[in-house]
Amino acid sequence: MNLDGIIRLRPSDRRYRSSERGQVIVIVALFMVVLLGAAGLVLDVGRAYYIQRALQASTDASALAAASELPDASAARAAGQEYGGAAGAKNARFNVPGVRTTVTAKCVAVSPCNPVNAVVVEQVANVQTIFAGVVGIDEFDVHARATACSPCSSRPLDVMLVLDRTGSMCMTHSGTSDPSCSDLNNAREGLKAFLRAMDPTLDYVGLAVFPPARNLSSRCSTPTSSSNYAYDLASAPYVIAGLSSDYKSGNNLNASSQLVSTIECVRGAGSTSYATAIEKAQGELDAHGRADVQDIIVFFSDGAANYGPSYYGNSSPYRRQPCHQGVSSAGTVKSRGTIIYSIGYDLNALDGGANIFESYTGANESPAITAYAALQAIASSPETFYNQPGPGDVDQIYAAIAGDLTGSRLLE
Repeated sequence: MNLDGIIRLRPSDRRYRSSERGQVIVIVALFMVVLLGAAGLVLDVGRAYYIQRALQASTDASALAAASELPDASAARAAGQEYGGAAGAKNARFNVPGVRTTVTAKCVAVSPCNPVNAVVVEQVANVQTIFAGVVGIDEFDVHARATACSPCSSRPLDVMLVLDRTGSMCMTHSGTSDPSCSDLNNAREGLKAFLRAMDPTLDYVGLAVFPPARNLSSRCSTPTSSSNYAYDLASAPYVIAGLSSDYKSGNNLNASSQLVSTIECVRGAGSTSYATAIEKAQGELDAHGRADVQDIIVFFSDGAANYGPSYYGNSSPYRRQPCHQGVSSAGTVKSRGTIIYSIGYDLNALDGGANIFESYTGANESPAITAYAALQAIASSPETFYNQPGPGDVDQIYAAIAGDLTGSRLLE
């Protein structure tokens, strides 16, 4: 047999080739481990990135909630924890485990600071890996940080608060008498929350009410039915605390301020008339406001206008269309550049005619209009209209309006 060209393997050569195959298997196995580890690391990093975005959203919400409590540093820290991402907090997420929240209050150079005007929220979540453990990475620490300020601007404001203190504010939703005047007390707390969030070095604030007082010395008296709760007295003051900046002392409300003491003592009774109250609020801004300062009216009511002062005359829209006239008066005010925030409280109340617009004759106003539509039309925009906050939400609504005015926002 011709054996030319045939390679004969000696036993030692076979052992060498067998050894090579064994080495390749080891190399391939090691390569697969590295490849799987790298692929697992990519998946775990992607998951960590997703969790970081969720954690950042939680951190932003926490910072904004905390800023709404400034300049009270203690309340800001508590709100930051309450709205953070830790277990049991309002922004906790099941897919972001083990969150630790730190809230710090400080001063930043965006506005006057007394004693703090910003909060920093830092959150850390410990994320266990699923695949990267193959290459020795068992967990990631995911971080998020947000800073929010309030106030965030040095823009001064002149603000008139307009408060509905009619009889329905001392009645229950179903129309029974409420001697404790819970709704009026809720509104009172909202007004004080607003003042706490404002800066007296920048912002002047005053108070108008409807029905008006018979005179300034009776601003703390319960309105009486004579002269239809003072509506028919042309001299009756709607503005019972003029624009002032003494409503705070340090971080606390100044109890000796006429504005604060009037908010505390104001009493409720009587029917509802919007238009003149809005006009008188603007009149105070015109008379005692500052030049080149933004005018603001924050209007609060729990129902429909059902009266108009008699001195306008029986054919006047103030008498025959008190709701439409309220919208018209607000329109005139807004056309001059004043921003109106409108809060419609308990607009679906069931008490005797609270949400039925009536003329002075007792007949329904024509054309028909709902309480909701009226309060919405009084506001400057849909964004400045707040519809039916619950009893526990009024102070939060006022604080939110203050935050909007003073520019609460995220800085980073």
